[in-house]
Amino acid sequence: MIRIEGDRLGGRFARLWAASTMSALGSGMATVAAPLYVASRTDDPLIVSAGTGVAWLPWLLFSLPGGVLVDRVDRRRLMVIIDWVRVAVLVVLAAAMVTDRAGIPLLYAVLFVVNAGEVVFRSAAQAVVPAVVSRSRLERANGWLGGGTQVMQNMVAGPLGGFLFVVAAAIPFGVNAGTYALSAVLVGLVAGTYRGSPEPGGRRSVRAEVAEGSAGCCRSGCCAP
Repeated sequence: MIRIEGDRLGGRFARLWAASTMSALGSGMATVAAPLYVASRTDDPLIVSAGTGVAWLPWLLFSLPGGVLVDRVDRRRLMVIIDWVRVAVLVVLAAAMVTDRAGIPLLYAVLFVVNAGEVVFRSAAQAVVPAVVSRSRLERANGWLGGGTQVMQNMVAGPLGGFLFVVAAAIPFGVNAGTYALSAVLVGLVAGTYRGSPEPGGRRSVRAEVAEGSAGCCRSGCCAP
């Protein structure tokens, strides 16, 4: 169990943390294995390098809209739905690879869906943390969550995904589906309802909230070249 200064962060946070790290591991393996598969099918450097763009495009497109969505729905339910959608598309991809029917367009479509889900999943997981730990433990909990995600995606997923791909091209994607299924089960075990608090005067439009978030991002310097 995760502890803080002799006290436990609690079972709900432990399950949330495990789900988040499993999700990051799966997304990391998909991001690594996809270019390897494309490189095994074509020697066109433009097509191979396009995989990196497909993997990172969702972070550009959905970071702000995803945050707005997280504020409007039950975050736990949203995370479970995202995981099961990703399980479905990865099972389709792995089956297509096993039967030698997987084309590069299908691979890139699945990679886009997987990473779009990861954008929203991480935002939702971060938003759930204050509801499962006390304010005094929030900083440590966020450190555990961010650290687990970074270690899994940037240090574990690469070597593991590459090794599994050498064994068989479809294995990393099949294992990836398993990580999302496990994540969905773990999130489902985080008891409670986690819907954002309504704003005084009612909700503004999605466009207004995205515009405000974009302006705040630029003011903080993240839009600077």
